[in-house]
Amino acid sequence: MSQEDTLYMWVDRMDFDVLEEKENVFFARKELQIAIKHPKSATPKKQELVKELSAKYSVPEEHVVIDFLYSKKGTNESVAKVKIYKDRPKVKEASKEKNKEKPNEGESEAQTSEAK
Repeated sequence: MSQEDTLYMWVDRMDFDVLEEKENVFFARKELQIAIKHPKSATPKKQELVKELSAKYSVPEEHVVIDFLYSKKGTNESVAKVKIYKDRPKVKEASKEKNKEKPNEGESEAQTSEAK
């Protein structure tokens, strides 16, 4: 392995410590707050963090949901809040219901006046 390969592996390295871990039985999930150290690199992408956590907790990537991920100003440390579900979360279904087309204000007024 060359020196460049070793340097590249070090830059991509991401270490994280679990600050808080709660088992939420009602929602069938683990709620984690983690501190991520990423020396000499930018804030890790959410997808990279999902891969790391799914490998560590031996769950499929679809079961890991990241609520937020932000970096502390001026440091190479980030904080994230993560939820790891026992079953596949229904996040996509809930967001689809919110995004359903809503009638415009003009249409709803016209419909209500016609109904009277």
